[in-house]
Amino acid sequence: MSINQELAPLVKGVWVPTSPQRAFDLFTREMSAWWPLRTHSVGEEKATEVRLEGAVGGRIVEYDEDGPLELWGTVSDWDPPQTVSFSWHPGSDPKQAGHVTVTFRPVDGGTVVELTHTGWERRPDGAAARAGYDSGWDYVLDFYVTHAR
Repeated sequence: MSINQELAPLVKGVWVPTSPQRAFDLFTREMSAWWPLRTHSVGEEKATEVRLEGAVGGRIVEYDEDGPLELWGTVSDWDPPQTVSFSWHPGSDPKQAGHVTVTFRPVDGGTVVELTHTGWERRPDGAAARAGYDSGWDYVLDFYVTHAR
């Protein structure tokens, strides 16, 4: 007997001292400016850039000096500056992709950016992957926050 239990969504929130539009643009259009490619990429030391193509159906692609290296995901919702959603499978099978939604909510003095990562049950290592991403998203979002200042 097999039981397919859904793992809880992973939710991360940060505050940045900027407008929702600027926070959205930084997260999407300027991903290479803040994403820690040296530690969080498929191509590791070879990776030089990551681009998120801003439209539904747009891709998130990791590049090196010679061109595209790896597809990380595909944009499924594009509603600037409120939300962006995408499949997420850097270095893994797209059939096992998770789903990430990032929202941008104005608050006094800045924007709350909330990232929700779901779809763990599609991965054979779902619980372990979720545990790794728990600290991984913290690490990545720290770079985003630092760059937004």
